[in-house]
Amino acid sequence: MLKLSKKVDYALILLGRLHTSGACPGALGLQAASAREMAEKYKLPQPMVANILKSLTGAGILASTRGAQGGYALARDAASVTLAELVETLDGPIGLMDCTSPQTVCGMQSDCPMHSPILRVHAKFHEFMASYTLADIFAEAEPRRLGRLAFAPAARALSVNAGSPVAGSSHEAADLPR
Repeated sequence: MLKLSKKVDYALILLGRLHTSGACPGALGLQAASAREMAEKYKLPQPMVANILKSLTGAGILASTRGAQGGYALARDAASVTLAELVETLDGPIGLMDCTSPQTVCGMQSDCPMHSPILRVHAKFHEFMASYTLADIFAEAEPRRLGRLAFAPAARALSVNAGSPVAGSSHEAADLPR
């Protein structure tokens, strides 16, 4: 089964919290949230939350401010951050199979009849992930629950199965590999 990692799942929750609170460029201060606050709010391991926030800050997705009124805020508009960027920031390059990674050499690659089709599936999958933004995800989150900053882990809503686009999204089944 193909699914997003816990780090990505938790990152989506944290980013959703920052998005709904208005913690965005130029709004650091009262709207910003600390790692401790968010870990407690969502009952997530604080060291993992801190690690995720540090990675997202390093990638320029978040901005951080030290001090009593400090915390984390979105550094960029949600529409400019893709799901592919988020996954690659936290988990490294997206690869459906070992043979889709340029760093891995498969001993069967030269004789494998599936290599070319799998590369096409991988390319389509990556294209989908790169076209789906945080704004798309937040727009599909249940507004009542998102407003309370307590929506369910978004990774469950984004189970990506070939031929099964995210319900209600602008991505049609034809856009996904079959």
